[in-house]
Amino acid sequence: MKPEESDGPCFRYWITVCFSLVLVVSVADPGSHADPGRGGGCEFPQRWRGVWFQKGAHPAISIERTQITFKGTCVQADGDMFLIEDRRERCFRCVAIYEKHENVLQYRETYCDEFDNLKEACHLLNVDAHLHSLFRVEASPVACPFRGPLTFTYNRGHGECRHPVSTVDSCSADWRILFRFQACADVHGTESSVEELTCLATWKEGSAYYLVGKMVQRKLHALPYSDGDSYRCFVYEHVGHQNSFRVSQSPDATCDGLVSASEGSRIMTLTKSRQPSAGCHFPPWSASGSRRWHSLDGRRSFVFGSRQMRVHRAQHSSGETQQPELRVTCIQELAQGTNASTLIGYSTSGCNNGYVCVAIHRRDSHVLEIQMGELSRTARDACAPPAFDPESQDFITLLALSAPFGGDGSALSHPCPALALTDGLRATGRASWKPDGCRDVLGCRRHSHLEFRAAGCGGEEQVSSAAATSPAAATPRALVASRTFQCHGGWQENGRNYLITGLKGSKDKFCFVFSEADKVTQLSGLHDTCRRTVLPGVTGNITFNISAAGDCDFQPSGAPSTSPAVSSIAQLLAALLCLWRWTQPR
Repeated sequence: MKPEESDGPCFRYWITVCFSLVLVVSVADPGSHADPGRGGGCEFPQRWRGVWFQKGAHPAISIERTQITFKGTCVQADGDMFLIEDRRERCFRCVAIYEKHENVLQYRETYCDEFDNLKEACHLLNVDAHLHSLFRVEASPVACPFRGPLTFTYNRGHGECRHPVSTVDSCSADWRILFRFQACADVHGTESSVEELTCLATWKEGSAYYLVGKMVQRKLHALPYSDGDSYRCFVYEHVGHQNSFRVSQSPDATCDGLVSASEGSRIMTLTKSRQPSAGCHFPPWSASGSRRWHSLDGRRSFVFGSRQMRVHRAQHSSGETQQPELRVTCIQELAQGTNASTLIGYSTSGCNNGYVCVAIHRRDSHVLEIQMGELSRTARDACAPPAFDPESQDFITLLALSAPFGGDGSALSHPCPALALTDGLRATGRASWKPDGCRDVLGCRRHSHLEFRAAGCGGEEQVSSAAATSPAAATPRALVASRTFQCHGGWQENGRNYLITGLKGSKDKFCFVFSEADKVTQLSGLHDTCRRTVLPGVTGNITFNISAAGDCDFQPSGAPSTSPAVSSIAQLLAALLCLWRWTQPR
């Protein structure tokens, strides 16, 4: 080529192309060994992405779009085979990943070497290579393959622990079950423990059924523990008939060497036991008409069916359906009268199951009280001390939701009992409970209402302002400012009177407990339940000592009244109207 031809357009074109190729190569990742033979990259399935637990891997393994922690970047894939590039070590390995469940992956891998492509690397993958298990962190649980009640025996390699028999209880959620291991005196290595299993994955492989879950001892719930202490793998199979299972458990947080239900660190034989069935009915006055009741403080609702009682937390304003936190099935009726019933029930609450004594009392047309004992493992112990003592057992006060309630949540009128010889009342309490500057608390009983109002206060307008605040606090200080209670129903018991009231203008309910001594009525108000341990006039959320005060000498807060300021404005308007008429031409 002549020198002058080197400046032609063709020569300049090829120089530009060559320079561009050199530039591309020079800016490429110097640690990348990818070439056309190894493929142009690959991605892991979307459903695999997230954080996974593997025994011995710290921190947990993260699977992203193209990368796996501790392994590298995916450069080529074919089915469940992946060619992974480790850019730090500048080598490649074949990783075979098997999805057993959306929460469980297992994989085998080759050593890391300078393989040319996926086929070459995976050709060296040995089927006998160690099979690693990955468990998804914070996985959504799945229904457990077996449900209680079950009895079981277990073997930890030193003999079968048969007596006393161990048990499995169901939980309210179908993805949890509770194992109650018993210790056998004649079998080494057995001990009593309560372990809760949360099921995370199940799958079938050949003739074997697998289960992965978290197995945690109850006593460790309040203590810090690692995932490695809780993840366990199980193999289970049906034995003889559908009501029995043989289950083997892994010794650690892997599925290593677990191939049958007959080999494992702990082998259990589970047998279905008889579920306690309903054998009686709840009293008709609790289950018919009004089936739904709520506690005095509004935090719980009780739904009575003919044979079962369900207890729910108060429903959220969003209207979400709440799962019952407690179910009690009527097993045996011990006593039933016109207004009282005592029965043995089978209770399920979370994973706490057992027999419980239930005593139900009808106090008024829409007021019930219920006593519930402690859980017992047998029905015969449920209604006997120490599980249940009717003299000392707490009462839960219930109000019927189907009662004729007004728009503010208060029931319609019910006559209020007399608290003194007159309808006018004078109440005294500790001075700290009155607004500053108030000398007295005056009360008034009107057919279906009780009103209490501060009197002789230095700043009456301040007191009225305090009374208009939210009643949710329901402190005695707010009460004596100005509070009206609507009577809903009551009863007498052991020389005391119990009155259910509602704070007017709100949904708050109170139980007034009062008794008379030397012409003074001692009264306490409770906002949660009618506790028998309260000392009227001394303890409680509200306490008053009430005496007669003649006729009611103040207008009820619900009635219209004219304040001095309003009266003055009215007089001024009347005067202006007269002046305007006088100035008009006739």
